[in-house]
Amino acid sequence: MLSCPLVEVYRLSLLSRRFEERVARLALEGFLPPMLHPGAGHEVSQIAALAALRPLDPVIYSHRGLAYMVARGVSLQAILCDIAGRVGGTNNGKGGIMHVVDPSRGIYGESGTLGGGLVVATGMGMALQKKKSDALVVHFFGDGGSNRGPFHESLNWAAVQKLPVIFVCENNGWAVSVPASRSTAVEDISLRAIGYGIPGHIVQGDDPEQVFATFAQAADRARAGQGPSLIEIKAVRLLGHYSTDPQDYRSDVASASEKDPLPKLADMLLAQGLADTAALSAMEQEIERQIADAVAQARQAPLIDAREAMTDLFA
Repeated sequence: MLSCPLVEVYRLSLLSRRFEERVARLALEGFLPPMLHPGAGHEVSQIAALAALRPLDPVIYSHRGLAYMVARGVSLQAILCDIAGRVGGTNNGKGGIMHVVDPSRGIYGESGTLGGGLVVATGMGMALQKKKSDALVVHFFGDGGSNRGPFHESLNWAAVQKLPVIFVCENNGWAVSVPASRSTAVEDISLRAIGYGIPGHIVQGDDPEQVFATFAQAADRARAGQGPSLIEIKAVRLLGHYSTDPQDYRSDVASASEKDPLPKLADMLLAQGLADTAALSAMEQEIERQIADAVAQARQAPLIDAREAMTDLFA
């Protein structure tokens, strides 16, 4: 089995973190709409998970963060144009931050309703099965979404039909401002897999090697026609539900920052001799240049024509 490409996971995680920070600043400056659901703290596990899959395995994500798109190489400029309503976005400026879609890279966006992505992922799994494709669908959702009806209906049907789907619950302990302990009677969402006769796994969000190995195992199972898996990532939410969330309902903000997987991964690279401080510094500078170029290009892109608002609509 292949090993986790730790240096690349770190580079993409850092790119996602710095890009998201820039997006938040652009929103404060008024260049972008203010709504952003930060994924800070989730990037390492999201990118390690996708590193274990094939480049075009369909991804349906939730709304927390940009790492899904960054991991698949979606243009930073295109993401910015989507958010800013400018020409050049993957949805021609009509998708916003929550609906970046790039099928050429296996990115299929998210549902318009919380929990709806579970149904869409299951449907895509049925389509792949009927086509006798060896691709699989991976769907990321939050612990709050796991309490909705579509979670249970989708896992049940996917299990019965042995569909090639990996269901991924990113459990950061918060559904907006509601702690998981107030909404869920079990500590581990993965235990629910037992009720559907499928494997349930727990992985730690700060352990990319564990994440990579578990997703590779689930992918092998799906491609072999043995059906879906449920993987629960124990993640940490470093920031608010949205970018300007005051988080006055949280008492764990300071302790959460101590669990940040990104600096921990940097320390791992240094300890294992996979990189030195000069290489990490050069990587940071290259990322800043890459982001600056994308921002400059997005600023020059024209706003979409209002007459385009109704094009590409199918309902």
